[in-house]
Amino acid sequence: MSLQGILKSVWGKSRKDSDSSMYPQMASSAPFSSSSSSSSSLSTRQYTYDVFPSFSGQDVRRTFLSHFLEGLKSKGIKTFIDNGIMRSESINSELVRAIRESRIAVVILSKNYASSSWCLNELQLIMDCRASLGQTVMTIFYDVEPSDVRKQTGEFGNTFEQTCYGKTEEEKQRWRQALTEVAVIAGEHSDSWASEAEMIEKIVMDVSNELPSTDFDKLVGIEAHVANMKSKICLESDEVKIVGIWGPAGIGKATIARNLYNQVSSYFQLKYYREPVWKTGSNATGLHNELLSGMLDHRDMKIPHMLEAQYRLMHQRVLLVLDNVNTEELQALQNLSQYLKFGSKVIVMIEDIYALRRCGIEQIYKVAFPSSDEALQIFSYSAFGQSSPPRGYLEHANEVTKLIAPFPLGLKILGSALRGKSKEEWTMVPAKLKSYLNDTDIQKAIRFAFDGLSEKHRTLFQSLADSRYWGKNVNNAIYSLAKTDWDVEKGLQTLADLALISKSADGEIMMHDLIQSMLWSGRLR
Repeated sequence: MSLQGILKSVWGKSRKDSDSSMYPQMASSAPFSSSSSSSSSLSTRQYTYDVFPSFSGQDVRRTFLSHFLEGLKSKGIKTFIDNGIMRSESINSELVRAIRESRIAVVILSKNYASSSWCLNELQLIMDCRASLGQTVMTIFYDVEPSDVRKQTGEFGNTFEQTCYGKTEEEKQRWRQALTEVAVIAGEHSDSWASEAEMIEKIVMDVSNELPSTDFDKLVGIEAHVANMKSKICLESDEVKIVGIWGPAGIGKATIARNLYNQVSSYFQLKYYREPVWKTGSNATGLHNELLSGMLDHRDMKIPHMLEAQYRLMHQRVLLVLDNVNTEELQALQNLSQYLKFGSKVIVMIEDIYALRRCGIEQIYKVAFPSSDEALQIFSYSAFGQSSPPRGYLEHANEVTKLIAPFPLGLKILGSALRGKSKEEWTMVPAKLKSYLNDTDIQKAIRFAFDGLSEKHRTLFQSLADSRYWGKNVNNAIYSLAKTDWDVEKGLQTLADLALISKSADGEIMMHDLIQSMLWSGRLR
């Protein structure tokens, strides 16, 4: 399998933040057209796709659908594409599997949707999955009235009746029930929008917000953090702001910054998010060039010399977010900021608060530890896939959560390592954590997860952290491993599930600085 195929399979949804230190609220509702049937069973489902679109090709494939799919792709959302599937009266096993293994089904109801028995059978299965598996269903009414879908009336109803000709009463009744159920799910209506582009942008964002990934979606406590940061940067103001996000490793600085960036980047003409990088050394000129390249060259603008680049910055609203900055880079940012105008904002993440103050950066957001309730919630999402421990595990979960300081990254890694374990295995956790005498609390969680890996997973993990393959050469490392290793695809998924690795916005495999430093120092062997 190619590198691109591996990465798409493991992280098709995106949204993977290099910090990954908070955990998603997996059962919240999207702002629009979202409906899922509740289920009390422990979530153990495996998902292949984020989104399964159900649609009538003759109505939307070359128009709305093509732009919608491109919008999902731009957000890194893994979507099932039906190219190459031969359609017939009944849906085939590949399609059945795709529906069942998708987190969200987006049903695009158009005038000719009911002209296809394929679409109607597809819809019936989607509504069954909603009822039995708790699958989220979103609806889009494209040039059709919801009441016509619900009652099978008007032009939509006439088309439906033609499709029903020659079918059994049982089959027709199943289709009617599915249409009635899907039509009452509140959704976007194309007639309500003056711009289809704006409608698609809104729908893509709502799909993104619904997904329970480890990136930009609903994370425990994230709304308050982002609101506080918006206040700090004075988003609506024309004042240029440099704001620091400060806190220890693993507390969620990059998660907050990435969520903020995702929410406010549309307010800026130029924007750049620099992922954390391991440096052998850096200087002001190097950072200056890197930032100008990130903000300008990615837009296919050729900058003949530095003065022109600076001139362009002075005439545009800029958002700049940097992770893992050092003192020299902070000073370089101070120099660069003189060229920023029109309400440009700079956000830096750092563990040294005094470095911020030495450089005159007084606007600092101090990331607080989660409360005890939030800590248990973060841990529970990771361990059980739900906001609180299931019956019989509450006492164990409370005990384990209190064994380490409430760093979101540590809670998530420890919870992931315990996912699916028996109660007997849970009782062994305290002694195991206490055996790591020279580690901090968050390092104990990392060590616990690492010790639970098989020898082959450890080898893969250590290979990814090897300095020879990090950064620009990481792709070469994956190509090499894919040729020789037992099953790189599944191995990567296991490491991602444990929050030991993640994916950058540019598609590169990433690792939290703290985890990487433990590997490089030989503390994980």
